[in-house]
Order: sequence, then C-alpha cells, then structure tokens
Amino acid sequence: MPLYIKDDAVDRLARRYQTLTQAPSKSEAVRRALQKALDEEMTKPALEDIAVAFCRELRKRADNASAPGKVDT
Repeated sequence: MPLYIKDDAVDRLARRYQTLTQAPSKSEAVRRALQKALDEEMTKPALEDIAVAFCRELRKRADNASAPGKVDT
C-alpha cells in the first residue's frame, strides 16, 4: 500500500528522519518513527498507576508524621 504525504512539512520531516536513520524508503522511515513513538507511549506508566503511587506516598508520609515520638523537621 503506498504512502501519500500531502503536507509538505510532514514530508520534510519524514525525509529528514529517513536520512538520519538511513531508512531505505520514506515509508520505512515513517514506520520506524511511528513504532518508536508507540513503544515510548507503551512504556509510560498509566495515569492510574501514577495516582496510586502518589496516594501511597502521601499515606506513608502521613503515617510517619503521626507516629509517636516523631519530631517534625
């Protein structure tokens, strides 16, 4: 299936990436760039995981602050 890029700026980006990565074609350069972007997105923690970690840290700090004999610094 052919890849048609109608936006000149996107075409320049694809050709530049093709040159930098030495991809054999513009389509391959776009495929590589998209795969890299997807891989990076997939390795990011989910917002839910970030929120849970944040809440756990707050709870831990609150528990430590309310512990008997604990002096605030």
